Amino acid sequence: FFVKYPRIRIQEYRITWFNTAIKSLAILASTNELMSSNSLAEKLGIESSFIRKVLAKLMEDNLVIGYGGRYGGYKINADPSAITIYDVYLALMKNSVLKDETLILNKTDQLMIQILEEAEAEFSKVLFNYTIADVRDTF
Repeated sequence: FFVKYPRIRIQEYRITWFNTAIKSLAILASTNELMSSNSLAEKLGIESSFIRKVLAKLMEDNLVIGYGGRYGGYKINADPSAITIYDVYLALMKNSVLKDETLILNKTDQLMIQILEEAEAEFSKVLFNYTIADVRDTF
């Protein structure tokens, strides 16, 4: 009997968003033409509705441009070698972190926040080392 903890589901959920965003940007970076969410979905084996949700987050940070209508689609909005994996991470994490109103109840909470901030700082350093161009070149 195996019980999946909610935290693990949340991490899997975030990884799915993250992977979809990185791969979508890499595919968009490989063409100058508009690409529909259906085309991206076909290439990635993911539902087009999910791809549109991910791309909407990337559009909020101007990493992607979207054009509506029958002949619409998406295209990358910057040089792929200028978009770091950290930029994508930040775009996806906006509005999904704990709000400032969260109370720090005791020293344990304070220590946990410090540990997580240090871990995120190290994680960020790694993400800064790679760009969408790096990922594009693996397709």
